[in-house]
Amino acid sequence: MNRPVSANRDAYVLIVDDHAPMREAIRVCIERAFPGLSVIEAPDGTTALKYVEAHCPSLVLMDINLPDANGLDVTRNVLKQWPRALVAGMSVDAGGDLPERVRAAGAIEFIGKDNLFKTLLPLVGAAVTLTNWKEEFEPHPSITVESVLNLGSLAPHSSNTDVQLARQDSRV
Repeated sequence: MNRPVSANRDAYVLIVDDHAPMREAIRVCIERAFPGLSVIEAPDGTTALKYVEAHCPSLVLMDINLPDANGLDVTRNVLKQWPRALVAGMSVDAGGDLPERVRAAGAIEFIGKDNLFKTLLPLVGAAVTLTNWKEEFEPHPSITVESVLNLGSLAPHSSNTDVQLARQDSRV
């Protein structure tokens, strides 16, 4: 579903995880690093899809093991509903081919929960910066997963001036 998007809309991060303490820890970490960023939480896939419809998040942090759905299926549905969203799959189980299956479902990244807080802030900063850039300017064919993750260096505590300069540099 495509929606008209304003470049000035609020940026949202949606955390989808069935464990309330995990959602809270992620939310607090993001809110401390990015004051003013709206963080919403969903305990299951059904709620996540409702929140995607209502808030059009910039980034969805998707637990793969949810009580009512497979996180891979929810990821696919999120991206059908809101193709501009960036989804990162998370799981305690990082073994086997799970990272490849997460990316095949459309996620930009797989994060093992043992490395979550190491990866979280650069990913949030990159996703919010890239989403705002994509909304202000037409998407450019050179936008790749690598370019999203490389924008993470702009993230925590970047000023609006820093973000504007980064946007100008990325257009050159």
